[in-house]
Amino acid sequence: MKKQTLYRDPVCGKRVNRQKAHIAVEYEGYVYCLCCPRCQQEFEGDPAKYAKKELGHKVRKRER
Repeated sequence: MKKQTLYRDPVCGKRVNRQKAHIAVEYEGYVYCLCCPRCQQEFEGDPAKYAKKELGHKVRKRER
């Protein structure tokens, strides 16, 4: 059985499975998983307030 990776929603603190997250938002090279539309609205309204590198995961550069 494959282990699920959980990320913490930077707005409300809820643990979120990336596959089941409401949305994953990229900000300054990191992706943040958000659990619901309310958290998305809060994050997008002031991403610098919520974006902490330890709560997101680094975007991998795709090879061309």
